[in-house]
Amino acid sequence: MKEMARVTAVEPLAPHWLRLWFADGSIHEVDVGKLDSGVFEAMHSTPDVFAQVRVNDQWGTVEWPGQIDLDPDVLHGDCEPADGNPYPRRIIRGPRESQPV
Repeated sequence: MKEMARVTAVEPLAPHWLRLWFADGSIHEVDVGKLDSGVFEAMHSTPDVFAQVRVNDQWGTVEWPGQIDLDPDVLHGDCEPADGNPYPRRIIRGPRESQPV
């Protein structure tokens, strides 16, 4: 069984991209710009809010103030978002061949 993806670090990129470091050693840049309604509206309408992205170490995902978070498996590309439309992404580095024990 495949382990769940875990985000270990995040960097906000303009306009609505995230650079994500995962526990498997991979680095992805993911466009979350389509998330612009509901609870996500604040992070799109105010760049300062988007820049407050941080890693939630307990869940291994990213979050913003106001209990806004994203599924790490979706961010990693292992699962599709609820709407069925994958986020545009660039894979900067794939996973390490072997994981430390």
